[in-house]
Amino acid sequence: MKTVKKRVRTRKGLKEYTYLGCPLTRNRTPWCFRLCVPDGEGSGHCGRIAPHGFKGRIQSGIERHKKKLGVHFQKLENMYVSAPTNECCEAGIRVSEGEAEIVLSLQQKFLDAAGSVDTAICFKAMNDAASFAVNSLVTDCLISTSNFNICFARPRVSGELVARGRFMASSGGHYMAEAVLTDSKGEEIGRGNGAFVKNRVPLSPEIGYRSPAAPPRRR
Repeated sequence: MKTVKKRVRTRKGLKEYTYLGCPLTRNRTPWCFRLCVPDGEGSGHCGRIAPHGFKGRIQSGIERHKKKLGVHFQKLENMYVSAPTNECCEAGIRVSEGEAEIVLSLQQKFLDAAGSVDTAICFKAMNDAASFAVNSLVTDCLISTSNFNICFARPRVSGELVARGRFMASSGGHYMAEAVLTDSKGEEIGRGNGAFVKNRVPLSPEIGYRSPAAPPRRR
């Protein structure tokens, strides 16, 4: 006997478990092609939870770590800018993981009798950039310079000083970092490298280590 198949229609439309397939590939296979970008709730274009939108413990831990480091970088930048020795220099700083960049606008008081930038200013810019590059990886205390050697290539500049520091390695409680100093045109002025150690001074709001929006704590 021949079986007769009937089409069943409902007034409520499709049921929740009805599989619609991928709207991008128009394929009705039961697996996800991972082509769409999930929305804020993790749902794909098909309306279901996207398998590739799930985050494992490792990925979630990495995101939390990066978010924590981002706050640490902001606090370091605020600490540098609010320091009395840097307020008069009008210096700017940007800290990232293992790196730091300091921009210093040249002023008349930074020049020597010959019209060249004082070597002390160049040393400070490179030393600070290397020091904060190390401090970007240290979140519990301040970093101090153990020794720092510099070499100049072209002392007379104009415009801005840009010092870029980079963490290199660590060994026996010492952190090694280097820094390159250039002018606003990118021409190298000098470079330096040295060793840094942990200071006994903890990173706290009392020394300016706080978010820019946070008011200073009264002593």
